[in-house]
Amino acid sequence: MIPRFHTKLSVQRVDPDSDDWVLTSTLVFESAVLGRLVVVPAGTTTDFASVPRLPLAFWLFGDVAQEAAVVHDHLYSTGEVSRKLADEVFAEASKACGVSAWRRGPMWLGVRLFGGSRYTGDAAAPQPGPEQHPAGELERDTALM
Repeated sequence: MIPRFHTKLSVQRVDPDSDDWVLTSTLVFESAVLGRLVVVPAGTTTDFASVPRLPLAFWLFGDVAQEAAVVHDHLYSTGEVSRKLADEVFAEASKACGVSAWRRGPMWLGVRLFGGSRYTGDAAAPQPGPEQHPAGELERDTALM
């Protein structure tokens, strides 16, 4: 299984004064870490990556890996996997977005060190298996999108 996005990110800003965006179509990521597809439904709200607005930090790490950030936000908000796995998927999805290793490492470390307060799942939550969104059903899933 090769980690990759099967759909393109399509979003619309919630309102001009907000940092929140809403998906206008489903985002599908094939994760080797999870061994299945991660499906983020249209209508999901995201703020992308929460990078401090310090000039150097934002310049280095802001506005990159938006698709990966949406997948990560989804996994954090649903709690369908442990926080550790969600962070591993974030790194995997960032690589699939073309983010270089020198950026991915600090971004992953940032979510590991400071992301805990945003994780709403139960660390002991059951880990969904491939039967929930198997990559083998990709043709049928993406044909509807």
